[in-house]
Amino acid sequence: MRLGLCTSCFPGESLPDVLKWAGSAGFQAVEIACPPISRGNTWHRGCALDVGALDGPGRDALGAALKQSGVEAAALAWYGNVLDQDAERAQAAIAHLGRVVETAATLGVPVVCLAVGRPGAPGSASLGDSIAQFARRVKPLAEQAEASGVRLAVENDPMCGLLVEDMPGNAAFSPELWEKLFTHLRSDAVGLALDPSHLVWLGVDPIAAATDYAEKIFHFQAKDAEVFDARRQDCSCLRPGGGWWRYRLPGLGEIDWRRMLDRLEEVGYGGAVVVEHADPVWQGSAEKVRAGLVLARRHLAQFLP
Repeated sequence: MRLGLCTSCFPGESLPDVLKWAGSAGFQAVEIACPPISRGNTWHRGCALDVGALDGPGRDALGAALKQSGVEAAALAWYGNVLDQDAERAQAAIAHLGRVVETAATLGVPVVCLAVGRPGAPGSASLGDSIAQFARRVKPLAEQAEASGVRLAVENDPMCGLLVEDMPGNAAFSPELWEKLFTHLRSDAVGLALDPSHLVWLGVDPIAAATDYAEKIFHFQAKDAEVFDARRQDCSCLRPGGGWWRYRLPGLGEIDWRRMLDRLEEVGYGGAVVVEHADPVWQGSAEKVRAGLVLARRHLAQFLP
């Protein structure tokens, strides 16, 4: 397993600079954000990769930046909503994901991370129906990915509040729902981008989930979560935005990372372990973000060969 980071935590910096710093800080891999960006003159916008502008010279420049930094691109990522109720936006999301998959194949990046999403209006579709609809819409992408040697890793973040307050905006956040996903979308190219932090506050044992779905873990995001029981007693678990939990860097929350990484080793996970920085304590400036990432790397590295 290789330790890495998600580039999205550096919105004010250029992707080449992020790659250079990641390598100098001892990281070995990156998950690169690939949002839709208006085509411009360069192959990156801030910390993100512009797949629409990644022509031949752009691919060469990216390859050179990765080589010089000493890190590899473990995954490309975009978490758009392919189930958007607006047909035009939904089609645009699917088209962009297709471009990301094509780019990953061209670059030799093994994984593309994505979300199931969910229709926006309350009551418009159950979680199960959303997954079935996602499977129908994404099936051509799964076939494209499988043919090109790329794997699709579905994010397990419930994304509560993204569409409706305190309601999940991503319909693949629990083992029961993963089972529905893999039943509706039967493809060796479809698996999970597993982030254990979400499972912590949802009340799911992340180590047990990683054990049960070991063969479907295509990508792993190292993020922790801290739970405040007293606050939950007041607002209840049905208020995910009620402030009774928060994301933390690995080592500052509830997860036993020695056991977590040992279990990934035991089940044969050989991909990257990328730190996704969403810790409010270690944000506010680029310097604090870097310092937090260094702390996270130091904590995780002690449990890896």
